[in-house]
Amino acid sequence: MSSESPSSSPLAVPIPPFDDLPLRPDHPHHSAWGLWKNPALGALNHLTDDVVLRAAREEIRSGERVTVNLPLDSIKPALLGRVDFQQKLINKAPRVINDDVITFNTQTSTQWDSFRHFAYQEEGKFYNGVSQPDIHDTPNSTINGIDGWSEKAIAGRGVLIDYASWAAKQRDHDGHIAANSTSTGLTADAITVADLEAILAESGVTLRTGDILFVRTGYLASYTALDRARRESLVSSPHAWPGLEQSESMLRWLWARQFAGVAGDNPGLEVVPPVDPIWQLHPILLAGWGTPIGELFDLEALAEMCKRKQRWTFFVTSVPLVYRGAVASPPNGLAIF
Repeated sequence: MSSESPSSSPLAVPIPPFDDLPLRPDHPHHSAWGLWKNPALGALNHLTDDVVLRAAREEIRSGERVTVNLPLDSIKPALLGRVDFQQKLINKAPRVINDDVITFNTQTSTQWDSFRHFAYQEEGKFYNGVSQPDIHDTPNSTINGIDGWSEKAIAGRGVLIDYASWAAKQRDHDGHIAANSTSTGLTADAITVADLEAILAESGVTLRTGDILFVRTGYLASYTALDRARRESLVSSPHAWPGLEQSESMLRWLWARQFAGVAGDNPGLEVVPPVDPIWQLHPILLAGWGTPIGELFDLEALAEMCKRKQRWTFFVTSVPLVYRGAVASPPNGLAIF
């Protein structure tokens, strides 16, 4: 899967078939610990200088730009038991100067999850065998944090799969629902491999190793249309949102494509409630493969740009916050056409 020469390849060992995972029998199921020479980057190792240069040359044509970040204070009240964004505005009188201090959970709005966010629950192990004591009991621990990504950040070819628009068209044909309907954006629609392949075929996109995949589920379009009372009800309601299904076929598909990162516009990338908890994606992608997961990405303007241009690939950059031991970070993400 890699065209790098052995001396320049970021791989410590060749990428194995899915059926050969884990790489060692004493490692958690389907993990790929030890795959990379630089484990701090995980799947971001795919973003070599050559891969980034090719993406920039091919994808940047008009210079038009679209950000993919929600405002830090846009999800209120915060979901999943997290703390709301807070801002304190400081008047530094008698001088006519203002400062402000903000406090926020790094996963309240648009975010990348680091490899210290979600572990294999039964084994209690994060990516490459890191444990909670490794993170919490070691002074100034940075292991598995986003600060490991800071040297070159994230840049490469982005691919948008606009499931929300595609699903709306299917409903229009089959169920006589308007094509701009967002009625399923807050329900547990499981996006299958067949769905993804159908959308890619319709879009004319051929995936490449190291692509950064963005999946528009329709969740944010539905969420932002809610009034305050309905948003508040989501906090205490059973969680439900559309997302990638949990299945062996989905994991096989993701492994075969070797994405540098996978992001969605929902709170957890994968569908909730899960289709099959045995194949939950978070522990395998984050703790098993070191593949960054993006959540609550604002893909609305990006989808509109892609539709207008009939182009579903673009150059994307993301510079997460840099501080020691980050569990998650706003992406500061930008798509360039």
